[in-house]
Amino acid sequence: MIHHCNSCGSRTTRRIESYRYKESGLSNVVLHGVELRTCAKCGEQEITLPRMIPLHRAIAEAIVNSPGKLTGEQFRYLRKHLGLSGEDIGKYLHTDRTKISKWERGEDPIGPASDRLMRMVASTLDSSLRRRASSVARNLPNIADRPGSDWELHVDPQGEVSFVPIAHAA
Repeated sequence: MIHHCNSCGSRTTRRIESYRYKESGLSNVVLHGVELRTCAKCGEQEITLPRMIPLHRAIAEAIVNSPGKLTGEQFRYLRKHLGLSGEDIGKYLHTDRTKISKWERGEDPIGPASDRLMRMVASTLDSSLRRRASSVARNLPNIADRPGSDWELHVDPQGEVSFVPIAHAA
């Protein structure tokens, strides 16, 4: 099938490759085996992500089970994934939206208790994650002191996820 550029109408070329998925709101997510179309004329690139809802659920599940401390980006991703405002999530964590905002912007560190509580809140409020809440709880003692920003989340075409230390990420 021939595809044309949405910007200029010229023909695009198709490649299957890895893609840093910044549109997720997370700087450390790498998708493998995605279709990328590039326009030879204007250079516009288009990515094809056919299974968005399962992809975003897989990312949320990976975050609640991540090996490092939650980053502000990850915290925001979980909050938005749940469809909650800063004020709403603050009620669960017994804090205010100003503190939530500072965590999400990286202006204040997320404390260990709030980190773990956020993981449990996310894994119980999201019906697709709820069945895994006990495994999330069992993983809580294993969370390393290393920040979550030291890891990349790799997602393959089947939705399988793995965390790779950035020093070893390819």
